[in-house]
Amino acid sequence: MKEFKSVEIQLKNKKRVTIRQAEISDAEKLLNTIRTLVSQSDYLPKLTEEITLSIEQEEEWINSFLTRDNSLLLVAEYENEIIGNIDLIGNCRKAMEHTAVIGMGLLKNWRNSGLGTALLSAIIDWSKENPILELIWLQVYTENELGLGLYKKMGFVENGIIKDYFKHNNRYFDNLTMTLKVK
Repeated sequence: MKEFKSVEIQLKNKKRVTIRQAEISDAEKLLNTIRTLVSQSDYLPKLTEEITLSIEQEEEWINSFLTRDNSLLLVAEYENEIIGNIDLIGNCRKAMEHTAVIGMGLLKNWRNSGLGTALLSAIIDWSKENPILELIWLQVYTENELGLGLYKKMGFVENGIIKDYFKHNNRYFDNLTMTLKVK
């Protein structure tokens, strides 16, 4: 599959951000960004203390996206700092390789700036050009109104809810699966 071509976009806050394919050399910066954004979010099913990858393991994770034809990892960069990322992980099983799951995170100060829309648009466009992918999907907390609004705006449809799927501080949250046909 051809590589993703970097794009520069202007956000609502007038700042110019580069969206590009992650490189192995991004490992340390990306790992630090992920640790920060996980600590800033109420809607990511991961705790900061669960992020235990070494830089070498993060490099291997990034490399896995560079070697699989139905997967892509993008970073958003502002002034040489990674401010967000989106990954599309294609299924390895033959009967499901036409599907891929999306994961996305943005630093708190960059939410509601248009960056989530730009990252999701980039993944959708790449998926449409990918000869393998036909269906992309994601999971979202039903209480994540900002995320739900974005996904619906981008054409994702609701497929089902698993009640009490996430648990934080003895409080339960429902998990909504959403899909988008790209072919």
